[in-house]
Amino acid sequence: MSLVPAGFDPQSFRWGSSSAPSQETLVIVLAIAAMALACALLLVRSLRRRARRPPPVRDQWRALAVMGELCPRGWQARIRLYGGTAPMPADAPRSAVPLVELEWRGFDGRSQGVEQARRLWAPTIERALEMMAEERRADVAIARLRDPSRRR
Repeated sequence: MSLVPAGFDPQSFRWGSSSAPSQETLVIVLAIAAMALACALLLVRSLRRRARRPPPVRDQWRALAVMGELCPRGWQARIRLYGGTAPMPADAPRSAVPLVELEWRGFDGRSQGVEQARRLWAPTIERALEMMAEERRADVAIARLRDPSRRR
């Protein structure tokens, strides 16, 4: 049994009638080169963006440095630890592990008026500090999107 159909003549079969004109070939090669260049530029841009990600906040000293940059007019934070049989506030999220409450305020620079105040809950102090910095970075990014002329 042959895999070639009965009426198929391999001698008369051609893949193409003739070669493409040289200008068509040049256009195709230039299009391929342009697409390869665009892919390379996108790859370089994504690698740069990945490299620019700030390091995570894992300790008190890094939190002080990051929040000092993100809140140039001042900020204040208070950490409360809950554990054992300590009563949790009514608005605390339900959790199987003891939680850390972190309240922080950013000041607006005029007579210590509060520009923003937030409270968050986390399983560890390190995670609470990291969440605080992430929230402030998001606030700064949103402010820059709304008003590109603002630096901070």
